[in-house]
Amino acid sequence: MDKVRFETSGSLGILSLANPPLNLFSGELIEDLRTAVTRIKRAPLRALLVRADGKVFSGGADVGVFAGRTATEARERFTSHLRLIADLEELPFPTISAVQGVCLAAGLELALACDLIWAAASARFAQVEALIGTTTLLGGVERLAERAGPARAREIIYTADQYDAATFEGWNIVNRVVPDEAFESQTRAFVERLASGPTLAYAVGKRIVRTYLDGGVRAADRVVDEIAPGLFDSEDMRAGVAGVLEHGVRNFRDKVVFHGR
Repeated sequence: MDKVRFETSGSLGILSLANPPLNLFSGELIEDLRTAVTRIKRAPLRALLVRADGKVFSGGADVGVFAGRTATEARERFTSHLRLIADLEELPFPTISAVQGVCLAAGLELALACDLIWAAASARFAQVEALIGTTTLLGGVERLAERAGPARAREIIYTADQYDAATFEGWNIVNRVVPDEAFESQTRAFVERLASGPTLAYAVGKRIVRTYLDGGVRAADRVVDEIAPGLFDSEDMRAGVAGVLEHGVRNFRDKVVFHGR
């Protein structure tokens, strides 16, 4: 993989866009991303950090990938690309996108596929597809609507304006804004904290949230009844309860086994 890098640090996975200076989404980068996500699905991870090399998270797509495409060709490509986004979104452990600089179009759609988005204070965001006569193609608008509501999502895709990190935090798109000088260290510390946590419990919680978003409170209640009791048989919960009762500490060991496609 030349345009994307996947590394591990213990049980933490680190996925980096490595196509500076703009980390544009070319056909090669997307295929490298697909390869990386396949590896991630098979790895015994507890958390994933999605980041980018250089000063810019991503300037979006290399517009050349759209030139000369027919509707039929586009449909085939975006069906495949949306499956890639879903594969990242469905990973059964916490995923965090760390955004610095500019984050546009496909770059923002990648970030939105993660559970959480942390942003450097100087970061700026936009869905600029309207500037070339299209709309979000990798699931951006629906995920913006999920986080910020439909009216905000429409504004973002209609205007193609850039928004600062503080605005996106206020709209519940970004989880946390961090001073530029502390951005890398604080983000890394937080994701390592999650990687040392109760992975099976995170997976259950993540599925409950998704079920709520797809089907509402009653559907989520049914999933709780189905999947949460198994946590009582997990080493994570037993060690966590025993640790708190005996020493006031936690010691989580269990890992999720992800059977990807």
